[in-house]
Amino acid sequence: MNEALSPRARAVTLFPNQGMHRNALFLADLHPRAIDYLEQAPVLAASFGVKVNTKADRLYIASRIAGPIQRGERLRSVMAAVAIAGPLRKLKASCIVPYMAEFVRELNDLDPSTLSQAIPEKPGAQRKWLRSLRQYRRRLVLNRASPKRGFAWIARHAQRCGDGQAEDFADYLARHHLADVERWSFERMENEVELWHDRLAANRNLSAYGLGLTPSTLIDLSDWPDHAEVAGFEFFKLATPGMLLEEGARMRHCVASYIPRVMAGDCHIYSVRADMRRMATVEIVGGHVQQLKAFANKAASAAVWKATTAFIDGHCPELANLPKGRAA
Repeated sequence: MNEALSPRARAVTLFPNQGMHRNALFLADLHPRAIDYLEQAPVLAASFGVKVNTKADRLYIASRIAGPIQRGERLRSVMAAVAIAGPLRKLKASCIVPYMAEFVRELNDLDPSTLSQAIPEKPGAQRKWLRSLRQYRRRLVLNRASPKRGFAWIARHAQRCGDGQAEDFADYLARHHLADVERWSFERMENEVELWHDRLAANRNLSAYGLGLTPSTLIDLSDWPDHAEVAGFEFFKLATPGMLLEEGARMRHCVASYIPRVMAGDCHIYSVRADMRRMATVEIVGGHVQQLKAFANKAASAAVWKATTAFIDGHCPELANLPKGRAA
């Protein structure tokens, strides 16, 4: 930073977002040395929100931070005076925006090591991280849930969120009060939200396809067998909406959204099991494997693939009249 500039000019130049200028100028005016601290930890300007509106507010803030600055104490002590965690000094001034004041205290509640690892290094990634945190909290508030719900989890994973994902996660947690997400991986959360969306879609489909459609309605009326045993595996046809919903919940992947396609006869869904343990789910289209997924969309084993191919070869109604050995 150009030290030839006045402290006030340096404070304004530091923050591209004009919404931060008022707080920055307030800090710069406290002491000639204050701008040096602010340049080292721009987050100081977000530490007190918009509380510089009244004389009483200004006096209170000054009473907390001015003393350590005047005494020339270490940056860590200055940040501690306004209850700001040390790792937050990593945030670049170009990323500090007024809305950050909404949750800076909650970030401070996180374990310092966790917080340090959660904050991205590059400014662009930091902006994305902060934006995801804001979207997540605001969505929880919109759902009338505590904005602190799952905040430690989202802080660790916000930089990985795609467009709208933070809001999807907030919607899920606002409606699943018993979900203990702190030990969940990002992939686990993605999967749970996908399954939830799948169930919602299935419920909409049930409503859209007639008043008589229930979870137990038979929707696969094809000649494919209800059950078969091949090479040590059992194949169960998922012929009702309820079966599809249960398979999706147990295997953590989307199958309930296939209800319209199964009803139309466009595909057939089977649960592949061994000793009654679910090993995979297969979608069959036109006598061929369209998809074969193990738990949480993982790849199915070679043995499952071999058995599935043999099952189709031996039981596909479309191939019943063909010579042994399917055409490619």
